[in-house]
Amino acid sequence: MRFKVMSYNIHSGIGTDGKPDWRRIAALIKEQNPDLLALQEVAIGHARSPQLDLFAELQAELQMHGAFGKAIAINEGKGEYGLAALSKYPCELIEKILLPTPAGHEQRISLLFHIQAPKSFYFIVSHFSYQGEFAQCEANREESARLIRQTVLKNSYQPVVWAGDFNTYWGMPTIDYIGRHWDIHNQAKPDLPTAFGSKAGWQQIDYICSAPKGNMRCLDFEVIDDLVASDHRPVCCTLEL
Repeated sequence: MRFKVMSYNIHSGIGTDGKPDWRRIAALIKEQNPDLLALQEVAIGHARSPQLDLFAELQAELQMHGAFGKAIAINEGKGEYGLAALSKYPCELIEKILLPTPAGHEQRISLLFHIQAPKSFYFIVSHFSYQGEFAQCEANREESARLIRQTVLKNSYQPVVWAGDFNTYWGMPTIDYIGRHWDIHNQAKPDLPTAFGSKAGWQQIDYICSAPKGNMRCLDFEVIDDLVASDHRPVCCTLEL
């Protein structure tokens, strides 16, 4: 079975030109036509677009199954902000994993879905702490990656695809750890940056992985060259299970 995965940090639907325009996000996704979509920075009732349920609009426009998971409240408690997944296959959100987060900082989460495809599998969406968010943030990202793997092993959530904004890059301890236990499909094109970080500049920080190692084959990997609709370039990977 072949299927296409896309991971996209959509920056609450606000483009790098400062315009809130979710339709640009939807058009870019439609052009790539993924079977599975991992979304980060999904906002409902953002201060810049308080009447907009970004997830509901994208789900309706793309006509996909899926679910949103709240990480934090925004807009003085009138809105929500978190992660989401969309799927052409029927799917079920089965777990929201609370990642280790220092007090006073944005609660980080991962969402875990069961994808009811012809060959069923699991799908995880993550958004880790950003570079320089707090002291020892790289160690925190590695701890989060370890917790996700422990959750997968404990509950036999395999085979599994894991996608998201990991906010770290090649050569760092978190990616080294992930690479020991997961196939990181970005390795097909490791030099293409996806976002700019204040600490490390342009880096590839958005990833698509799978486990157990060797269970899925990467047929194609792309970094989509668009930095208008969001401040991240999305990544896409065609996998064979």
